[in-house]
Amino acid sequence: MKQPVPSKHKDKVHNTFNTLLIDGSNLLEVSSRGDDKLSGTGKPTGGIFQFFLQLKMLLRKGNFRYVYVFWDGNQSGLLRYKLNSDYKANRDKEFEDEEELSDYMKAVNAKINGMKQYFSKKEDPAKLAQIKKQKEIFHWQREVIIDCLEELFVRQCMCDKTEADDFIGYYVTHKKSNERIVICSNDRDLTQLIAEDVIVYVQSLKDFLTVKNYTKIEGINYQNVVLKKVLCGDTSDNIKGIKGFGEKTLLNNFDEITKRKVTLNEVIEKAKNINEERAKLKKKPLKWAENIVNRVTDGVQGSEIYEINEKIIDLKKPLMTDEAVEMIENIMYMPIDPEDRTLENLYRILLENDVEDLRDETKFSNFFNEFLYLIDKEKRNLTV
Repeated sequence: MKQPVPSKHKDKVHNTFNTLLIDGSNLLEVSSRGDDKLSGTGKPTGGIFQFFLQLKMLLRKGNFRYVYVFWDGNQSGLLRYKLNSDYKANRDKEFEDEEELSDYMKAVNAKINGMKQYFSKKEDPAKLAQIKKQKEIFHWQREVIIDCLEELFVRQCMCDKTEADDFIGYYVTHKKSNERIVICSNDRDLTQLIAEDVIVYVQSLKDFLTVKNYTKIEGINYQNVVLKKVLCGDTSDNIKGIKGFGEKTLLNNFDEITKRKVTLNEVIEKAKNINEERAKLKKKPLKWAENIVNRVTDGVQGSEIYEINEKIIDLKKPLMTDEAVEMIENIMYMPIDPEDRTLENLYRILLENDVEDLRDETKFSNFFNEFLYLIDKEKRNLTV
């Protein structure tokens, strides 16, 4: 990826400005499911077209000075896996950090991988072939999109072992005081970043989640997203919570979580008090309340469940490599060099990759009209 000009850049404009942050991997996955169109040569280009269509619609919704697309890197999630070996195991995700392994452990992993290949042969070959094909399509479409975004002055980050969520979390916690953020993702994890000047557009809802409407739509106060996941876990990422304690039990017994920010210590203390009151009435203690106090989980976190879950879940303290931090710091607000970035290059990329919906020159110019405003702003950033 091309990077912005690596020179110090002071924002002299004190007026409020808008920035769009996109979870690129998530948006491409959603776009691919929404359009399985093939080109005349059989290339799966529907995801590419839908990605840019969604981005075009978002540009209509806000006057953005900057647009960033963040991608999951190779081995993304590895830093969380090191804290919790259950992490994303439900997605057939495999993590391996060869740089930190001894020769002995490399040999062990080789044997394990061999066993996996042996047993995978017993699975449905058609299903395995389909999964492999989907991954290949995703990576090919991503490369085409990355090339196109460079021509459109859209800033991008992708780094090994780092997830897109962490890039977004880092950006939000280091943004300018006069900057308003719109995050685009279907991933509800990112809603923990909501604030007065940060909102999240969820494609499946076709709506923005904000400080004002979050409780009505999601059922809890926006300040308690991390707390809920620390206690209840997250099935989508295979993070276990307190045994026997789910979201329904949380809402039924801790109504305050819908009204204001609640701390973990408050929950633990209340769980303790609930069973103390039951003891006075000579009633059996509630097992889930005991489990909260005693830190009982079915997960590998053990008694460190609260500390490990918080490290895995809290995006205001993102898990990133030094390389990833350096990468994002080098592109935040820095002016982009316009040299070699042209719409002619963009058209050539789309033509070479058979994105037939945009091959017609008239359709092409009309489709990317909204991007011209972004390009103009980025060029003016050079003189700000």
